[in-house]
Amino acid sequence: MTKTSLLLLALAAGVPLAAQAAPGGLTISKGDSSITLYGILDVGVANVAHAQSFDPYHSLGANPTVSKFGDKSATGMIDGGISPSRFGLKGSTNLGNGWKGIFTLEGAINLRSGDTVNAALGVAQNTASGNMQSASSAVSGQLFARGAFAGISNKDFGTLTFGRHTALFLDTIGGYDALQGSQLFTPLGYSGSYGGGGATENSRVDDSMKYKGQWNAFSLGLLHKFGGVAGSSSARSTDQVSLAYEPGAFGVTLAYQTYKDAMALGNPNGTTQPLGTVVATAFDTKSVMLAARYKVDALAFKGGYEQMKYSNPSNPLDDASATSLFGLVVSSVNVTPFTVAGQSVEKKLDVYWLGAAYDVTEKFNVGVGYYHVKQNDWSLGTTPTGSPKNSGNAKYTSLLLDYHFSKTFDAYLGYMGVSTDGGMGSTQIGYLHDSNTTTGLGLRYQF
Repeated sequence: MTKTSLLLLALAAGVPLAAQAAPGGLTISKGDSSITLYGILDVGVANVAHAQSFDPYHSLGANPTVSKFGDKSATGMIDGGISPSRFGLKGSTNLGNGWKGIFTLEGAINLRSGDTVNAALGVAQNTASGNMQSASSAVSGQLFARGAFAGISNKDFGTLTFGRHTALFLDTIGGYDALQGSQLFTPLGYSGSYGGGGATENSRVDDSMKYKGQWNAFSLGLLHKFGGVAGSSSARSTDQVSLAYEPGAFGVTLAYQTYKDAMALGNPNGTTQPLGTVVATAFDTKSVMLAARYKVDALAFKGGYEQMKYSNPSNPLDDASATSLFGLVVSSVNVTPFTVAGQSVEKKLDVYWLGAAYDVTEKFNVGVGYYHVKQNDWSLGTTPTGSPKNSGNAKYTSLLLDYHFSKTFDAYLGYMGVSTDGGMGSTQIGYLHDSNTTTGLGLRYQF
């Protein structure tokens, strides 16, 4: 059944029932049960100073950071300058004694083509040095790529669900970034690796159970992914926890996660691996995030810190046997990405961000932010200065102007500039440019 069929079925089922439209979606109710149709449509135009051609498969399409092969300026349409476009169905039914049965199904739309977002297909259709700016993502062709889960909920005991969930780090970023975790104008929004605790593909987690509980200003989040690997219960698994204290104007969240045998996709090289396939890199990650916010009248300050550590995978033999990811053929898997001179090493990224958002009026908000990503030297001194394995920095400055015509419709104009050095992007290691700028404007409709 197609996505369109599912939506029509849900709406048709509600024709004889009580339906109520609201900014949070269209809710159809019957007795103790209800289903809500909701979504966001976000589309615009952007210019990237040093870019390859826009990717038709990725939701955003452009790379606002730096890349080795981005040279000329490119202007094109983007989807999701602030919020990636989506549609969703969520429902609940009363089970009695304060308990509810719940579900959510949320898909990703590429407004530029009318298709589902399939970032992995873009990676497979382009070599690493090709003309198209492809980029991996957790959203890669699944019918409900953004989330699919069901479970039970109680206002006193919390919510427990099973299925495909957002990672706890990704849950945190949006509320603690002054630019709303914008996909085009912040590195936190563009690269899902921050929300995934080290890998873009981990920002959404299959085969997982997730718990969320809230008691007054305190909240707790827990997530566990089942690897399903025979003989090893920890292979391809993740454990995540978040603790938050958010009494009102002030908020702080601490989160931690480990991930065994993460898989990151890469382009085929165009020679030994044919187009239409992908290569993969397997590794373990350990990550911690601390974020805080404080609002004084119309001015809100938001910032945070994240550290991501990468090491060789715990189960290399199992990882090497992977033959497909996101429905694509995996032609090779690198299971020793952090081995130097025969020795296992650890790569580390430290991410700092700080910003402010100011409500100029009830309808007009201005957000500014600074983001600094620092990489350690994990080369053990075996490579010359300027090697991509050496230390480096990426520094981002961002601006977002957001005007709300109504609660459901807004227009935005944004900018992000980035400068890099060392292993994060230097002309000494093959980058054509060590800086980049992105400017874009768009419209967003929420229903």
